[in-house]
Parts: sequence; C-alpha cells; structure tokens
Amino acid sequence: MRQKKRFILAIVLIIISSNISYAKPQDIDKYSKASILIDQDTSRVLFEKNPDKKLPLASLSKMMTFLLAIEAIENKQVSENDIIKIDKSIASVRGSSYKLKEGEKVPLIDLMRGLMIVSGNDAAVAIARHIAKDDEKFVNLMNKKAKEIGMINTHFVNANGLPIYDLSKPKNPPKENISTARDIAILGKYMFDNYEKEVTAITDMTTYSNKDRGFEKNNTNALLRIIPNVDGIKTGYTGNAGYCLSFSMKVDKDQNNQRSRRLIGVVLGTNHKNKRLASSLSMLKYGKENFRTERVMKKDQLVGKKYIKGIDELEVTLKSNDDLYTVIGNEEGINSQVTFKEISYPVKKGDVLGVVKYYTDSGEILGNVNIVSENNVDKASLKTKIKMIFSN
Repeated sequence: MRQKKRFILAIVLIIISSNISYAKPQDIDKYSKASILIDQDTSRVLFEKNPDKKLPLASLSKMMTFLLAIEAIENKQVSENDIIKIDKSIASVRGSSYKLKEGEKVPLIDLMRGLMIVSGNDAAVAIARHIAKDDEKFVNLMNKKAKEIGMINTHFVNANGLPIYDLSKPKNPPKENISTARDIAILGKYMFDNYEKEVTAITDMTTYSNKDRGFEKNNTNALLRIIPNVDGIKTGYTGNAGYCLSFSMKVDKDQNNQRSRRLIGVVLGTNHKNKRLASSLSMLKYGKENFRTERVMKKDQLVGKKYIKGIDELEVTLKSNDDLYTVIGNEEGINSQVTFKEISYPVKKGDVLGVVKYYTDSGEILGNVNIVSENNVDKASLKTKIKMIFSN
C-alpha cells in the first residue's frame, strides 16, 4: 500500500510539473530556501534562487566525502578493495545508517555505496577514518578540497553532515556543515568533470542490495525512479537543514540540442521531501525545455584574412582553433564580437591573433574562441621587406 501511494504521488508530481507556467522565476522553485541549476560544460547558470545563502548541508556533505574517497583510490593511497573493520564507535553512529555492526569487516567500495545510496552516516565515519586515520584530519582535507575547487562559502565540521551538539550547553545551536547552493553545484560539476564514470557507477543505482550483509534498500534519490536520464547525486535531511537534494540529468542530443548536455541542480531547505522532489522536477523541466545546446563556431572555420601592413604578399588566413558549443535560452539571441591583435611580421601557423566572443542580448558572456593563423608568413622576399620598411 505504501509503495502504491508513493507511485501515485510521483505521477501526480509529474502531471503538476508538466503544466507549470514559467512566466516568473518563483514559479520554477516555490519551496526551497535556496536553489540553482547549471549547465555542466559551460557552467552557465540557468536558474538561481538565493544561490549564495549559507545554509546547513545535512547529508549533501557526503558528496565531498565520496569525492575524497574516489581521489584517494585514484592516487593509490587506498584501494577500493581494502577491508575495513568496524569498531563500536562507528557502529553506534546515529541517524541514517548502513547498519554497520561492531566487528564487521567491509570493503571500502561497499562503504562508498552505503554512503551515497542509502546515506549511511556510519559509512561516512568509517571512510573518513580509513583515509585520514583521524576524523579531524579528514575534515581538514574536506575544507582544503572545498577551497581548492572554488567553494568559497563552505565549511565542514564532519564527514556526514550530522549536527554536532555541545551536551554541556544544550541550548546552544549545533555546529554544522555550512554551504550554499552555488558551492554544491560547483562540487557536483567538479565530480562529473573529473570522475563521471566513478560517480554514476554508484549514484545511478536505484536500489542497493548486498546479499553478503543481508542488506537491501532503495536509493534515497526519488528522481531516479521518475526520470530515466537522472543519474545522481545525493539527498540530505536534518531538522535544521530541511530536505535537500543535489541532482544531475543528461539531456540527449536531439533536434533542439546539437550535442548532449548535463544539468546539475541543487535544492536546499524545503520543509517536506515531496516539496524537495517537486522543486527538483520543475527545475529540470525548465532547464531541459527552455534552453538548447548550439554550436556557434566550428573548429578550423574560416574567419577571414588579414594583410600585414596592408601588403598583398603578406596574407594571413585566419581560422578558429576549436569548436564552441554554448547553452542558449530559446528566447535569447546570440551576438558576437571579434577582436584582433596587431599583426606583425613574421607569423607562424597556429599563432593566436585574435578572439571571437559570443554573448546574449543582455550581455551575458556565452563563451569565446581564439582566432589563429592557418599559414606561415615568414619568408618575405627582399622586395616585400623593403615595402614593409616604407609602409605606414
């Protein structure tokens, strides 16, 4: 019966989402304290609501714990097959749990699945201690990484996002991991830019089953069961943080998108998990239906020709050095501006001689491509060299 109700709720949310009018930004996300939606490749912000408001993170903190585990494996500091013995302090960690038991021996990769799929607070502590040997040292690694990748409004105090209360001062607010919607989007983008395969191998699992441990549980990210192209990332909840979600979705290449793209979104501080889901669905629908991917410049495309000091013999053919794809709103126009450097003799093939910038009608920069020389101009005749001396 409970599963049937959940299914009905999901269908209702889809129906509601499909009829949303996006005339005003507040119609896209009605429920969160802060949210953001970005395009992974270009980093363009497609929607934002209080994106730099500092708020508790709850279990979205585990994204950083997961990232550090992936990097520790990549750097051969640890192995995903390392066996970790669970002690009493880990087994007694409160909140959402991977049900770890004292004396149990668990491979690191299983702890990583328990961390991201079922949001195991106990798994987070076990991973942190295995990598850094100490809780505080691991938190230092979290904050160092946050600073390194540009999360300027983030501060971690633990690996799992649980609030830390001072029992001697029960009336004082707890210490908590704090961040912003923008910073979490930066973290999500970094994870997909660098470790997409490793991330989605776990975050795209709708159900995690471990027969050896007698454990089975659905992924806490309900979007996975509603939209096939959703493949991450992490849910979060505490009383102070509310219901939070960082999510990702691939938009396939089609008649509107000249190549596939990925949306990364964050919702913080909703007061019910259904509202968290509704805001996330609405943002994904908005990002998919109101924007498109377009190639505005093709690699090696002819841009024009220039003549050094106006001399015909010193012709420089100019081309673009790369493809440029951009994400553009359906109602937005694309404008371009070409700027050239002063070109002087000699010129080598591949020399950067200018740049073409693309921007929206409102002036938002969409991207730029360098303009390079397609040919060498370095063997002028004596007659041409004399011309150069006497030309203006």
